Amino acid sequence: MTSYDAVISGAGPAGCSAALFLARKGYKVLLLEKERFPRDKVCGDGITALSTALLEEMGVMEVIRQRVGQLTVFKGVTLYSPTAAVVHGKFSQAGCPESAAYVIPRRILDDCLASTVKPHSSITFFENTTVNDLITEGGRASGVSTSKGEYFGRVVLAADGFYSPIASRLNLKNNLKTHQGFAIRAYFSQVEGLSDSIELHYDKSMLPGYGWIFPEGNGRANIGVGVITRFKDQRGLKRLFQRFVSGSTPASEKLKRAVMEPGTLRAWPLPMGSRPGQRGRGNVLLTGDAGSFVDPLTGEGIYYALKSGQLAAEAAARALDAADEARAIVWYEKFWRKEFRFHDFTVGYALQALLNNEYILESLMQFAARKQTRADLLADVIGHNRKKIELFKMLLPFF
Repeated sequence: MTSYDAVISGAGPAGCSAALFLARKGYKVLLLEKERFPRDKVCGDGITALSTALLEEMGVMEVIRQRVGQLTVFKGVTLYSPTAAVVHGKFSQAGCPESAAYVIPRRILDDCLASTVKPHSSITFFENTTVNDLITEGGRASGVSTSKGEYFGRVVLAADGFYSPIASRLNLKNNLKTHQGFAIRAYFSQVEGLSDSIELHYDKSMLPGYGWIFPEGNGRANIGVGVITRFKDQRGLKRLFQRFVSGSTPASEKLKRAVMEPGTLRAWPLPMGSRPGQRGRGNVLLTGDAGSFVDPLTGEGIYYALKSGQLAAEAAARALDAADEARAIVWYEKFWRKEFRFHDFTVGYALQALLNNEYILESLMQFAARKQTRADLLADVIGHNRKKIELFKMLLPFF
């Protein structure tokens, strides 16, 4: 029987991040993925500057550039208010290769992540292997049971998404509608008027959610709609999407001649980071969507997946070094709460309620449109370059 220091379920951004950072510390890692790469992953495809910095540190951006070639740097965000007022915000760090924003399809991003991890001598990587359950002995996890047998490790990391069987086994799956979102997206070709700015459309029918247009080059774009189920029922999501792309919206003007690529319209849940409670138990740690690491304000999850994987690796390494694997969760809770809890998740959750008010949102965006520094602040908060709490400085005049 082969045993590993760490067994990781899921080889997306969170799982690959955790695997690589643990392997770099000399630990023996088993990484399990239920599909075979390359495979699609439903997502908005936006890569923030913080995500890019982590991907650079992991060596993934080098692989992406080798495959894709020159990447388009996105320099800001164009926001449309409920009355179609337009705010052009610029990212403060745009243009710096180490901290630039991009739009990269997840089929490419995840395949490049896997390609970076696979050659590492300390990582064993099995694809087409579905993790079904935890194996427990004496009150602690000793490994996982899969479609191809049982595998054992001193710590177990779940990076297997919203429907994680490991999170469900621990009764830590996010089933709270007040801390969830839902999104739907499709790829379109022949989209007109695309630029080096991503677009967010705050139509009043979606608040505090939004519609988006993320250009991917050559007239192709990832186009979608996201809602927060605390305020909107996801059952109306497809109808909102159809209105966004073909109704009387600013977005529909750019899509008059566009063609939706067959088979690309797909929806997915967004487990928000505002969910209360721990992200694991004992020597089992939940990362990425499995641990509800999604921005409550924007629905962005790639950065939180990458970073939670890194933090889980650090927590697991400390527990392994001390030969006290059950304390992995103690370290992990300390790390992720310090990194995310207040500035990202608590403040983001509070802002949801404010931006659900059409008057407040419209006033905020009209206020931002009148001064470039205010518009840039909005862009930087969306792009994770500045803390969300700074938005309250702009909101104060409306109370």
